[in-house]
Amino acid sequence: MIDWKNLDGALLVRSFSSVEGDESIYAWFGAERVHIYNVDLIEVDVFSLDLNTLDRHNGHHSIVNKAIDQHEDDKFIDAPYTDDIFYSHEWDTGEDLESANT
Repeated sequence: MIDWKNLDGALLVRSFSSVEGDESIYAWFGAERVHIYNVDLIEVDVFSLDLNTLDRHNGHHSIVNKAIDQHEDDKFIDAPYTDDIFYSHEWDTGEDLESANT
C-alpha cells in the first residue's frame, strides 16, 4: 500500500519514469534536502541543495527544479545501460533513423 503521508507538506513534487521501468518521485519540503521515493513512496535517496543559492533567489521552485533535473540527468548518465531510442525505433518500425538518408 502506498504511504501518501510521505508527501504531506511537500512544496514541490516531480516524478520521472523510463522505458526501463525506473520510477523516481522527488519531493522538496522547503528545506535544503530533496527526498527521492520509489513508486511505492518509500524513500530511497536524498540529496542536499546549496542553501546559499536558495537564500539569494526568490524563485526557490525554479532553483529546486533545476537541481532535480540535474540529479536525474546525472543518474541517467551514470547508468550502466539505457534504452537506445534509435535501436528501439528501428526494432519497432523497421526504419533506421541513424542511416544517412540522401
